[in-house]
This record gives sequence, structure tokens and C-alpha cells, in this order.
Amino acid sequence: MVKRNLAKEQSKLGIKTLDCNIPGKHISRFVVDFIEEVYPILNIKEPKKKKGRDSLPIVSMLKLLVYAKIEHVESARIIAEMARYHEIYKFVSDEVMPSERSVQRYRREYGCYFEVLLKMTLKKASDLKLTKFNHVAVDGTIKKAYNSNNNVISKKETQILLDYFSGLSVDPEKLEKLHKPAKNILENKDTDIEDKIELLYDIKTQFTFTGQDTIPVNDIEARFMKGMKGNSLIAYNIQSAVDYDTKLICAINVTQNPTDHYELPAIAERVIQNIQTTPKYISADTIYLNQISLSYLADKKIEGLIPNRKQSKEKIGKLNPNPYHKDNFEYDYKLDTFKCPENNYLHFFGKYIEPHKDPEKPDKIKRIYNNYDACKNCKARNKCCSSSQTHRTITEYGSEMQKAMNQKMEKQEYKDEYAKRSSVEGPFGILKEQFDIEKEVVIGMVRTEERLNLDALAYNLIRLYNMTQEIKNSKEDLENFCERESVIHQLKLDVTIF
Repeated sequence: MVKRNLAKEQSKLGIKTLDCNIPGKHISRFVVDFIEEVYPILNIKEPKKKKGRDSLPIVSMLKLLVYAKIEHVESARIIAEMARYHEIYKFVSDEVMPSERSVQRYRREYGCYFEVLLKMTLKKASDLKLTKFNHVAVDGTIKKAYNSNNNVISKKETQILLDYFSGLSVDPEKLEKLHKPAKNILENKDTDIEDKIELLYDIKTQFTFTGQDTIPVNDIEARFMKGMKGNSLIAYNIQSAVDYDTKLICAINVTQNPTDHYELPAIAERVIQNIQTTPKYISADTIYLNQISLSYLADKKIEGLIPNRKQSKEKIGKLNPNPYHKDNFEYDYKLDTFKCPENNYLHFFGKYIEPHKDPEKPDKIKRIYNNYDACKNCKARNKCCSSSQTHRTITEYGSEMQKAMNQKMEKQEYKDEYAKRSSVEGPFGILKEQFDIEKEVVIGMVRTEERLNLDALAYNLIRLYNMTQEIKNSKEDLENFCERESVIHQLKLDVTIF
């Protein structure tokens, strides 16, 4: 046997492609194929420079931004470094090597196309016959803005600064008494006076628009809202709509309104626009139950599924334990009466109109039910009525449309369909926990919505990839996930996995 001597310095000739080290079914290939397929539909005109280097290919930068988001990479610096050194990022970006500033610029200038790409994921799901968008669930949450609760300016301070920069005479003592955010605007030497005046006029416009006492200085479009823990935050209201069958996000809508009451028509319109059809059912929780939402659903001929407060409490088993509480008065839709725990009936007494505080919103309809004679002779009167009451009165708010919705939600078939609404919670949780949307540094309502559309696009592509590859989590995977989350967040999780 002859021993072979290895020539370590011997040259070898070979062909190496960008994807030679990428597994055949890797998600990066799915992302590249998807964006290259839909890119011509975007009709983006490539900018042409007369001098200097050519601009980076937009399609390559879009692929890079989307894949980086799928990998939960937010930093523009890290994205630029990965595109330079990482095999998969090189493949995704066609070996384009952008700078950190280029990544930031392309994400900002082409952010308006993320919603269009989101719409294309929904079309792909429809083309693959994964869903017919039969049931869409709507819900809202808040996202903290990039602005401290203390970095705000009052209307009075805004006017003082406007007068000062406009050349009017201002008492020096008033300038001395300004709070730190207003004083920072006054003393900032890096900003021109014209820019300061423009900012102050924008802030003044926000005062007129919102009626709030203070406006955030760093993000003037954000609003004070109530957080999940009851604390006050400067934030945006995020509305999301999710398809039940595929759990795909159908639409994202960012608003300044501190509550969800009247947000259903806007998010539903975006859903219809994105899925190019009208869903049979739209479900939402109790806070959306009002005349504006119900009228919209009726006009669009959509089966709305919105329970009232009592039905929501009954579903989770939290009815008031007091037998004489309103929760335990049974309403008869045919007779239009309430049956009390003592089997007496409270009849319809009258209807009143209560003007809404906002003139643009419809007036509230107030219906009164009572039965003076029955209460007068009732043995349980002292348990049911307060010492100052001569008889029990039940007050109901809402129009005939709301009564019809309440009656519909008592039927088992609609209760079963409404139970699907919980599908909207999963994507929100993933966006918050895995995509860290709270840590995204964006300012302004438009930029916030563009970044959230990028998050939703990345989420939808992961869902589509998993469905097309028929990837399903095993019971062991789910158990490991629950255990990991409980350790990270120091939570006690009581979970049953079937």
C-alpha cells in the first residue's frame, strides 16, 4: 500500500454560488421567492443618479429588511454587518453590502410598501386555498411611544415660546419658570428658530385637535393612554385583525384614540381592502358594542359577533355573586322585560336620549325598566333596593340594533362562532414577546404603522412558510416553550396541552 502525500498548497478550481450553503427548505429561500414574485406588482421606480455610485437595488434591500425582521434583528448596524459577513444574509440581499445609514434610509423611504407586501401574503394564502377569510377577529392594544411621560409641554408654555421666538416681548420670569422640556426647546442651539417655530405651531395644532392639557415633545402625535396595569402611558392605539383559519394578520391600524370604542369600522375597512373580499363574520369584544360599529356591520352585510358586558362576564364565569345584582336579572326579549330573582317582572317604563360629549358621536339611548307595585309588596325589597329607593330600576343603554345583537349572542351557534375570537390574541402576543414592538424606536403615527406592518409581514411569512412546509409543533416543543417563558418572566403557568 502506497501512502499518498497531501499537497496542502494545491489550488482547486470550483464554482460556488450564493446559495450553496443554504438548506433547500430554509425560510430564507421562501422569503426571497415571495418578494421576487410580488416585487413587479409594487411598480417601484428605481432612482437614477447622474453622479456617484448607483443606488442599491430596492428588491435586494426589501428582502434584507424582511428577513432581518424574521430573525428579530432590529438594529440597522447589525443588519449591515450581517449582510457583509453572514452567508444567509448575503444570499438574501444578493450580496449587496449596505451601510448602517443605507439600511435606515431604505427602511424609512420604502416603509409604505410593507402594507402592500402584507396584502400579498394574504393573496398568496387565498391562492393556496389555505383560507376563505370566513371569520376575522378584531382587537386592540397600546404600544408605548418613544417619549417619556415627563417630556411634555403645556399649552401655556407653548404660547410663551411662540411669542418669544416671534419677537414679541416676554417677561424673563416666565422664561425662567419654564419646565425642563420647554426650556430644552428654548436653549437648543442646534435647531434653527424657524424649525422651533414650526414645531411649536405643530404642537399648538395638536392641542386644538385633541383637547389635551399637555403634548409630548419628542412624539407630538402620541397620546396619554391607560396601560394594562392601569398606569398612564404616552402611547398609540394599535388595532389588529386576524383570520381564524390561518391566524394570519389581515390588517394593522394605528390610531390616536385612547379607547377602542369606535375603531371597528376603520380596521374592518382595511381588512376588506387587503383580503379583497368581505368576511362573513367579524368578532370583537364588548368595548366595540355601539351604534357606529353595528351600523357599519349592517351596511356591509357582515355578521357581527359582539357580546354585551353581561354575556362576556358569563362566558368567563365572573357574574356578580350577589343574587340581586343586575347580572342575575333575566331579560326576556319577546316581552321586553326583566325577570328578577323573586320571579317578578320589571316592565319597560320609558326611553331617554342622552347627548354624547362628542358632538360627532351618536347620542346614547337610555331605556328604563321598573315595577313599583311588585317591589312595594316584595319580601326581598330590603336586599334588592337601597334604603333611599322605593323600587328597583334597571337601566339599559343601546338602540334596537344593540338589542338585536344581544339576542343573537344568546344563541348557541353564535356563541360557538364567537369562541374563535381568541385567535386574535396569539399574533399580538408574538409581536410583543418575540418581535419586541415595544422597543422599536419610531416616532410619529405613520412611521409607527409602517414598522408594525413590517412586523406583521414577517409574522405572516413565517406562518405561510410553516403551513406550506406543514410544520407543526410537537407536544414536547410546546412544553419546552411554556417552561422557557415561565423561567424568563418568572411566571407560574398552568397549561394543559392536548
